[in-house]
Amino acid sequence: MKKIIAIIIISFTLISCQKSIDKNQNSTKKEETKDTIVEPNNIYDKRIDNNNVDYKKIKTSTITGLSKLSCDKEFTRFLDLPNKEEIRLILIPIDCGDFDYRYYLLTIKNDRIVSDLYVEGVWSEPDSDDGDEITTFSIDKNFIIQVKTEFNNETKIKKYSIDKNGLISEL
Repeated sequence: MKKIIAIIIISFTLISCQKSIDKNQNSTKKEETKDTIVEPNNIYDKRIDNNNVDYKKIKTSTITGLSKLSCDKEFTRFLDLPNKEEIRLILIPIDCGDFDYRYYLLTIKNDRIVSDLYVEGVWSEPDSDDGDEITTFSIDKNFIIQVKTEFNNETKIKKYSIDKNGLISEL
């Protein structure tokens, strides 16, 4: 009986090791999901937990054009994203609207906002039974931004690029 148990344990261990090896060998392949392809080399592919976010703060006046997006507050909360050379990328929550979960991606060059793009959040029409419009995004290693919006069982995906000056353009 002890020999049978030992053989079973060894068999499970070998199978687990083989699965781990197979997983590591396939780590550079694309993963297919329901509506999009997730690249293993994305530099950003997260969802913000709006109830548990650790923001940084910046004095709004230090970046030209930031006051209109920060609801004229003295300090703006933000999340740093990886930079594209001298282009700084940050996410800011939009606090002055009707919805508490809306984030804009900003590109900043020479302490000036070059572009902004709504990339994540939940939106719904008040007093409507249509459901929520959910927007998420990712940025790949080439700084291609993929924005996915789901609403009423319909999914729309748009892709954008960031040029050398920080301008975000739809592809």
